[in-house]
Amino acid sequence: MNALDPYWRRLYESRPHPDQQADALPDTAFNADLTQPAIINTEKAQWVPSPAPGVQRILLERNGGEKTTRATSLVAYEPNSQFAGHEHPLGEEFLVLAGVFSDENGDYPAGTYVRNPPGSEHKPHSQPGCLILVKLQQFRPNDRDHAVISLSQLTEPTVLFDDYEQVHWWPARNHLKLTAEDHPGGIELLLLSGACDYAGRPWGAGTWIRLPATSLSTIELADGAEAWVKTGHLGQ
Repeated sequence: MNALDPYWRRLYESRPHPDQQADALPDTAFNADLTQPAIINTEKAQWVPSPAPGVQRILLERNGGEKTTRATSLVAYEPNSQFAGHEHPLGEEFLVLAGVFSDENGDYPAGTYVRNPPGSEHKPHSQPGCLILVKLQQFRPNDRDHAVISLSQLTEPTVLFDDYEQVHWWPARNHLKLTAEDHPGGIELLLLSGACDYAGRPWGAGTWIRLPATSLSTIELADGAEAWVKTGHLGQ
């Protein structure tokens, strides 16, 4: 894997710059029904401020408020911003898309994938600013795996996690087709670069797609596309 697509830096730089922190997000149900397909073009999505000064989000799916039961988001940190220390009762995973994300355990540059197990705690911050994909409260309670994986040197399809769910980094050198028939636990995809075809039309970098376990639709990655793909987690 080479550097992440410049799209992510452009998306980060195009975010609004709030003057002050926002109120806590109320209970929110957004793309919360996992039996339904969902797709978001992040370039056209709305940024939502957070209670932490300088931290904003694009909601991809959410069920709950700030102490949510489930959330998948793009999160942007202004330079020198931080989020209050917190626990992850059902785990956290994130992929750094631009900049450098940090906590007391280390610094994670763009192209780093991290899994923090249930019960883990940290106080995240970013000195230069960053953009991450983050999924909260979605692990099984007995998951004890911690992982920090750099994608920067990868050139072949790579399994990042394989147990009750599967996480892949996928370079589609040769036209790749993803179907729920082949992945009966459903499919979630963030298109990191290149293009894909879904629902009869092309989509570019920054597209997030969720196909439920019962979907008859197909995602086709074009040659040269790169994607973060998660399977097996929507039928639980």
